[in-house]
Amino acid sequence: MINIDIHSHILPGIDDGSKSMEMSIQMLKMAEAKGTKTIVATPHYMKSVYENYYDDVSLVHQQLKLAAASAGVNIEILLGQEIMLDKYSLKLCKEKKLRGINGTNYLLIEFPMEKLPKDAIDLIYELRVAGIKPIVAHPERYDYINKTPTVINDFIEEGCLFQINTGSLEGLFGKKVQSCAKMLVEERLANFIASDAHTLNKRCPGLLEGVHVAKTLDKGFERRVSHNLELLLKNEDVEIENQKIAKKKNIFNFFKG
Repeated sequence: MINIDIHSHILPGIDDGSKSMEMSIQMLKMAEAKGTKTIVATPHYMKSVYENYYDDVSLVHQQLKLAAASAGVNIEILLGQEIMLDKYSLKLCKEKKLRGINGTNYLLIEFPMEKLPKDAIDLIYELRVAGIKPIVAHPERYDYINKTPTVINDFIEEGCLFQINTGSLEGLFGKKVQSCAKMLVEERLANFIASDAHTLNKRCPGLLEGVHVAKTLDKGFERRVSHNLELLLKNEDVEIENQKIAKKKNIFNFFKG
């Protein structure tokens, strides 16, 4: 069973996720009720929008852990960050002002939804040279990937890992994103799955529904992703078997409806 959620916005009042400590506790209780044992708080870092440095979010993380314990929530809460990767955030990563998941070398990164920056692959290369292992958050939601899936091949060449959202597989972001997420599972490019929880409603905590969909597409999905998650938290190397997508493939040829 997959019970580790590596992407969530449960820290209160610092990004577009939880609005209050009370809401954070409710989100944690929902995650626990759905079988999550460990959840990673990954607040956004985005220059000029959410300038959440690691030391600052660490304080909020400690406050949430204390509040959760007082509320009787039996779930492990770890800390990471979701980094909008650009030249400035790359510099901060090298300076350790932004950090990976639970102190590991694994870093959750994201890019703008509509257009991939020209220097994106170069920035990923620099991360890897610095010893950082990039996990690309929700690639299925990027317009340039769900329109032209072969764009992901550049990320594969650079040794990236990929994390898909449970909500994408459930169709919460529309048919195009759902089809792309299913294709990534089918192609065994979904190294991780996470809730990317922001609220108690549409984008809520929990992995069960998305994992169920993924298992119908790839029988080995749960075993493989569970193993990847264990290796990640130990800061050990995840075995990357990612194969490039053939140019002739189109997401709408994989799944209809």
